Amino acid sequence: MKQVLSKLATARLFIKSHPIKKDGRNEFSKYDYFTPEIVSKLVNDACIESDIICVFSLRQDPLGYYGEVTTTDLETGEVLITETRTDRPEIKATNATQQMGGMNTYAKRYALMSLFDIEDNTMDFDSHDNSKPSAKSTPVDDGKKWLNKGTKEFDGAVAKLKAGTTTIEKIKTVMKVSKEVEGLLLNSINN
Repeated sequence: MKQVLSKLATARLFIKSHPIKKDGRNEFSKYDYFTPEIVSKLVNDACIESDIICVFSLRQDPLGYYGEVTTTDLETGEVLITETRTDRPEIKATNATQQMGGMNTYAKRYALMSLFDIEDNTMDFDSHDNSKPSAKSTPVDDGKKWLNKGTKEFDGAVAKLKAGTTTIEKIKTVMKVSKEVEGLLLNSINN
C-alpha cells in the first residue's frame, strides 16, 4: 500500500502545482464550481504523471448508495479503495435513469475531488489570483469542521433552515460552509 499512497501524494502535488479555475457557474445561487470535466482532466493528468489509474464505480449497500474509487499503482499493482457516500437526487422532470446518471456524475466528481484533495471552497488555491504568489503561506485554521452534503450535520442544517429556526449565517458561525454547500442550502430552502 505504501507505493500507491506515495504515488497518490505525487498526483496531489501535481494538481496543486497547476493553477486551475472553477469553470462552472451556478447563476441561481451565484457561486462558481469545478465541473466534472475539469475534475476529470485534472485527475487524468495527475494519474498519467504518477503512473496510477483510478476507476470509479457507483455501488449500493444496506446503508444506501456510495461511490467507490479504486486507485491502482500501474507498476506494482497495489490498490487503494476509497468510498464516498451519496444519495439519489430528486430532480424535477427526470426519470429514474436520469436521476441515477446525475447521482453518478456528482458522486464521481466529489469522490475524486476528495481523493485528490481538490478543494471547492473559498480557502482553496483557485480563490485568488494564481498569477501572483500568495502572501499567506497557509490559511488560518479556525477549528471549525466543514459542513458536507450527505452528513447528519447537513441534513440537520437543512431541517432547521426549512423550519425557520436558523439561518445560513448562524450555521457559518459554528461550521465552515463552502460556496457549493451554501448553494445547496439555499436550494433546500426554496424547494
